[in-house]
Amino acid sequence: MRSAPPIAFVLAVLASAPAAAKNISITLAPTVEVSAGTFTLRVKIGNAGDEAAQSVTPVLHFGEKETRGQTKQSLGPNESFDQSLSLPIGDLKPGRWPFQLRVDYTDANQYPFQALQVNAVLVGQPPPAKMTVPLVKPDPLATTSPLHVRLKNLTGTARTVAVSVLVPEGLDVAEPIQPVALAGWEDKPVTAQLVNRSALPGSKYPVYLAAEYDDDAAHQSVIAQSVVEIVAARSFFERQRSFIIAGAILLAVVWLSIIVWRVSGRASVRPASGRR
Repeated sequence: MRSAPPIAFVLAVLASAPAAAKNISITLAPTVEVSAGTFTLRVKIGNAGDEAAQSVTPVLHFGEKETRGQTKQSLGPNESFDQSLSLPIGDLKPGRWPFQLRVDYTDANQYPFQALQVNAVLVGQPPPAKMTVPLVKPDPLATTSPLHVRLKNLTGTARTVAVSVLVPEGLDVAEPIQPVALAGWEDKPVTAQLVNRSALPGSKYPVYLAAEYDDDAAHQSVIAQSVVEIVAARSFFERQRSFIIAGAILLAVVWLSIIVWRVSGRASVRPASGRR
């Protein structure tokens, strides 16, 4: 198998801390390579925030396999450190293969967070992918909210696409998306349900979508991403405030109209006074 050339990515991941407070902003600059059946990732992990991150540990996921790196006990503002992680993956056919880099850490109060990056490594010289993901849009998330996705087939050949929604710990996906059948040139909407397990209001979390299919002798992956804003849960009256106000105004108008109608009616039937 021909080895893949190293590929570098740079990503900044906001910590899940309220925007008004201090924040931890984890930056990831990985370089990946596949050679002799081994996937190797070298990464520089930094903190661009104004609060130190504690117990910082990178975790590499490739397919069903994972490996954890060494833990950095404290990573202060504007500090960084280097790690190298490797996984045996055997022979892969040419294509674009997705991987995940997760970084576990805590804040000063030992509250756990996780940074996440998802990308694809190139193996061999596959042709370009013949599909795209033009939309990944989550609604603001308090407890549950929909994630709106669109898949677009760029050829007249029908194909079936495996779709994965990948989120950091603290969030979850209610149910996996079932394989999506795309007819030739079809543009199809798909919806998933995001669930907030422990994310704090004011946080922003990355949301990734990986769409995969096999085309001839190549495996294709298309990676798309967005950011979901975590908001405070609202009561029924807060959610329906605008409707309640509109209803109160409507009732007031109706009541005022009734009063005016009654007064006008009494005035119209008042007997006329005169002299005998």
